[in-house]
Amino acid sequence: MKEKIYAFFEDAFGDHQPIKIRFFNMAVFGGFIFSALATLANIISQTGIAGLVVCLICTFGILTVYPLSRAFKNHIEIFIAFILIAMNFIIFPALFFTVGGIESGMPLYFIVGIVFTILLVDKLFIAIGLSFLEVLFFSFIMFMDKIHPEIADRFCVMGDTVYLDTSLDLAVVSFCIAVLVKALAMCFERQQAKTDKLLAQMEELAVKDPLTGAYNRRFLMKYLESGIVNAKENGKSVAIVMFDIDKFKRINDDYGHLIGDEVIKALAATLMKSCRDYDIVSRYGGEEFVLVMPGATEEIAIVRAEAIRMAFSELKIAEAIDRPVTISGGVAELKPIIKAPEDFIAVADNNLYTAKETGRNKIVGLTYNRSNLAQ
Repeated sequence: MKEKIYAFFEDAFGDHQPIKIRFFNMAVFGGFIFSALATLANIISQTGIAGLVVCLICTFGILTVYPLSRAFKNHIEIFIAFILIAMNFIIFPALFFTVGGIESGMPLYFIVGIVFTILLVDKLFIAIGLSFLEVLFFSFIMFMDKIHPEIADRFCVMGDTVYLDTSLDLAVVSFCIAVLVKALAMCFERQQAKTDKLLAQMEELAVKDPLTGAYNRRFLMKYLESGIVNAKENGKSVAIVMFDIDKFKRINDDYGHLIGDEVIKALAATLMKSCRDYDIVSRYGGEEFVLVMPGATEEIAIVRAEAIRMAFSELKIAEAIDRPVTISGGVAELKPIIKAPEDFIAVADNNLYTAKETGRNKIVGLTYNRSNLAQ
């Protein structure tokens, strides 16, 4: 039973429904409650049997609106317009003449009708035009009741309770409008939250690699471009390390591309796990990754890169892989001669090439440990 109730409310008010339809459904279900309150107010103020009958018909008639809206969902705009016309040109006028006329609180309900028309009709010109007709019609029937009060008196027996009826109707209408406006505001808030979430996801997809969750190459280049300028202005160091999986093509050939993807994801996870809060990891292309370390010198970058290299070589990435998987890295530190991100990456790439050519599974910097390679 609980699941059915949840499914019902999700169908009526879920985010898959347009805001207007959700608000219409809220107005329908709220309308039943408010109509029931108006019926109770009618009983308390003792306006007469005719008014009570119309109130009861209105209250239970609202229960048919939602099922009918489901049946006419392909023509929902026409259906909503029909409900608004029936409410404003038939139901409210009938209630007006059966619960006391202009001296009762019923004219307050005309405000509700106009508000609903403005909110539920999409096209502004039509909404304003229909609302204007409603104002003229409501003014006409109130004018007629003022000239011929016997029209309302024929159905209504309300005497000294006229002020009680007006007060009760004022309370019901005020509560009705306040709740429905709040419901509409909540719809917009939920829709805005959903939109913000989608925008955040789109922004993340624009800068993140879908396989690994690391930043993509485009983000890396923009980040380095601003990072180079900031580092030079503030006199701070920046180091990058370009990592590459050793003999990756052979891994794909021997174990398949799915295992190759697992190896790539494992390297990305290892790099991101090693990051400080202000480091970034970017997938540069294929099996190549760049780790950016603001504030680090070449010596510090090499020490950290060595720790990453050793940690990765000890990983058991997949049961199918029966040999160690290693990585090589090229380190570069920002120097005055470097003007652009491409120049910065080129230095790291050259050192990575040196690491590959001199045996793989090692980290090479420009000045710090090149002398060790020559020995």
